[in-house]
Amino acid sequence: MNSISLRFALASVSMALLILALIGGVNYYFLKEELLRDATVKTKLIEQNSVHQIQEILTQTKRQTEKMIITLKKEGFSKENIAKTIKKGLQQKPYFYGMAMAFEPHVIYNKPFCPYYYKHDGTIIYKDTSLNPGYNYTKQQWYTRPKKGKKGKWSEPYFDEGGGEILMATYGDPVFSDGKFAGVITIDISLKKLEKIISSVHILKTGYAFLLSKDHKILVHPDRSKIMTTYPYRTLTFNQCSQQKNSQWVYYAHVASTGLILGITLPENELFASLNRISLISAILAIIGSILLIITMILISRRITRPLKEVTKLTEEISLGDFDKKIALPKVKDEIYYLSRSVNRMQDSIKKHMNELKNATIKEERIESELNIAHSIQMSMMPKPLPENPYVETAARLKPAKAVGGDFYDYFYLNEEELCFVIADVSGKGVPAAIFMAVTMSYLRAYDTKRDPAKFIHKLNNSIASKNDANMFVTLFMGILEIKTGEITYVNAGHTAPYFLGEETGIMPIPSTKHNPVVGAFEDLPFENETITLKKGQKLFLYTDGVTEAFSKEEVPFGEERLEKALEHTLSLSAEQCVIKVKKEVSHFCEGAEQSDDITLLVIERK
Repeated sequence: MNSISLRFALASVSMALLILALIGGVNYYFLKEELLRDATVKTKLIEQNSVHQIQEILTQTKRQTEKMIITLKKEGFSKENIAKTIKKGLQQKPYFYGMAMAFEPHVIYNKPFCPYYYKHDGTIIYKDTSLNPGYNYTKQQWYTRPKKGKKGKWSEPYFDEGGGEILMATYGDPVFSDGKFAGVITIDISLKKLEKIISSVHILKTGYAFLLSKDHKILVHPDRSKIMTTYPYRTLTFNQCSQQKNSQWVYYAHVASTGLILGITLPENELFASLNRISLISAILAIIGSILLIITMILISRRITRPLKEVTKLTEEISLGDFDKKIALPKVKDEIYYLSRSVNRMQDSIKKHMNELKNATIKEERIESELNIAHSIQMSMMPKPLPENPYVETAARLKPAKAVGGDFYDYFYLNEEELCFVIADVSGKGVPAAIFMAVTMSYLRAYDTKRDPAKFIHKLNNSIASKNDANMFVTLFMGILEIKTGEITYVNAGHTAPYFLGEETGIMPIPSTKHNPVVGAFEDLPFENETITLKKGQKLFLYTDGVTEAFSKEEVPFGEERLEKALEHTLSLSAEQCVIKVKKEVSHFCEGAEQSDDITLLVIERK
């Protein structure tokens, strides 16, 4: 399968076979539907003819009983009139097997009386079924159904034991005398007549018809062993061909209002014989065509791909680093020619690009080295831990988003009684923010605070704004803590509000009421001092917005709510432990995500 020619041939043949299979499937479906429609039409014609013949027998039977009732009512119900009327009626149709006049006891005749006449070997035989021991005609369904319904009824097919002694169906019509039920006059039809009609149905080679009763008993069937057994399928679809589980299609139709069901069976293998034959021939031709197509495609593709193998061999040598070896261009300017020329040009381009990449890599390594040095320098500018003090403890962390950043913090003693601290965030990130941060810190270290943060920041603002061509700015929080009293004089210049942390007081944000502007945006802006008191055992927690704006890998910010929840677990911790705890919570939340902003934490604890 590594050969292009073989893969090309197989792919082409597979696609062709798929298209042929799709077309064949669609044709098979529509041809099958067309054959079913045609079979349904033909079957319906056969069904209508058979039903018509059966219906004619049923109609003539009904009419004959009506005539006989009229005659008997007119001439009387004497035994002589009954015998004359029934014998005459029995000879009217060849399919009349027997007739009877079953009287209701104590109406016309006091005793049970049921004269029955039937055909046998060309003669008409008489018997009074009321005299048969164990046979009560008044309990038979051919008698009870017309009596109860007060109109003519067909009985379910039965074996007439004590009567005609054959399998028959009986039509009974009630007789009334002076408004009272007087009996039932009946005509028996042997199922042999219906069997003759049904057996005359021929469709396809082995198709056949059968007849069912209302309760799905088989009345007529080519297989005589199934007669009077229950039909295995209870749910029937009428007036269309439906498929059964035994690979046969059956058309069902009602025989007028009798409740009888005519079924016509069409074997599936005969119904779709022409379609299956066409499908088999098509499949064989498709297989032969596919084999010929594969052979043809392989021969053609090999002729095309032979020059490609030569190009492949040379490109392998080039891939090993031999960029000086060229591919000889073919004489004919076909696709192989242009491919070879492109490979030669690509070789020259790769060689040139590798030289450029080498130089770029050297430059990038130098820049990365310089950034690492800049990072070391920036981190070295951060203050070292203060000497241990029994009254105050400080702790801080800074983590730039890039090699260098724009956040910074500072703390130092003004004297033995006062501690100055500051946390700041320069707009932007990376090298520009780091440079702006270094400039700001240099001013902080150069100017005297005069124990007045507002005046100091006013001076700092003017110094930065006067030379701020980059239009950058700084948000900062600067405070001076009187260590013994805990009073803090501070200025919040657009920075995030810090928190008071204490076991008794809990977490309290320190809102700024003066609304001081950011530093470095414009000159001569006013700044005002504010005062708060840090009680013993309390901590002042300061941070930059890189904490609350730290994002998870799902791009959800850490937010103030999570920060306050983390701070709840630091109320009894030291300043150093507090910084470690918050930093750990932020790192865990942002695990797997790139840091989006510089993160700085500063905690001042008064013991």
